[in-house]
Amino acid sequence: MTALLLAATGTAAHAQWRVQAQQAVAAPQSTNSTVAALTVGCGDPFQVELHAADGAPVLPQAGGSADYLYRPGKIIASVDDHDWPLVAAASDMAMVLFSEGTVAENHLAPLDRRLIDALRQGRRLVLYFDITGANAADGSPFETFAAFSLDGAAETLAAALDGCP
Repeated sequence: MTALLLAATGTAAHAQWRVQAQQAVAAPQSTNSTVAALTVGCGDPFQVELHAADGAPVLPQAGGSADYLYRPGKIIASVDDHDWPLVAAASDMAMVLFSEGTVAENHLAPLDRRLIDALRQGRRLVLYFDITGANAADGSPFETFAAFSLDGAAETLAAALDGCP
């Protein structure tokens, strides 16, 4: 699946949303990370995954380690300047994104439905990651990013998520 996603998204000059294998798929419009594709599909109730170019967890293009995934405060999804704090779990092929949960939930709460609604209505998604000890140029700890245009996302998400709970 990862190879198929990477082949389909690796040559995109800008994010183009399309349905592929019953998921909405987009490539980043710009990034300083290894993110090659974002997928959104049905899950519990939705599953959002990030696929890295090398099949590993998302890292800065310059490299690093991936011990940040499950810790709160390390990933933010920003849609048109509205932020959703996220955490991630690694699967065999991708990073699966979750809303920040409680300690009892191991910080992995179901994805906030309002984030999916924002993807349908927004203009731009930027995922920010605090992976390294370095700060971004703006002084924030989120030195790594992947930005996606949401042009065409509403129609693609409607088709891909038809039938989700």
